[in-house]
Amino acid sequence: MHANDGAPTVSQLEGAPVLTNWSRVRFPVRGFVGIVSGHPRFGSNKSVSTSQVWTEGNGWVRTLSRFYLLSDPENGSNG
Repeated sequence: MHANDGAPTVSQLEGAPVLTNWSRVRFPVRGFVGIVSGHPRFGSNKSVSTSQVWTEGNGWVRTLSRFYLLSDPENGSNG
C-alpha cells in the first residue's frame, strides 16, 4: 500500500481531492479544514473538515477516509 518510507504511491495520489486555504485542527481529533476541490462526495469549492489524520507528508495527508493533496495553506503557513 505504501512506499518503504510510508509515503503514498503516485497512483494512490492520482485523483485525490486537493485542499487549499487549509489549516490543521486538533479538536475533536487531529485533522484539517480547508476548501476542497475534486472531492467525490462534496465536489469542489466547498469548505470541509477532514476525518482524523493517520499520517502526512510533504504536500499530502492520509485521513481515515482518503488521501488529500495539500496546496496553498491558510495565511501562507503550514499550520
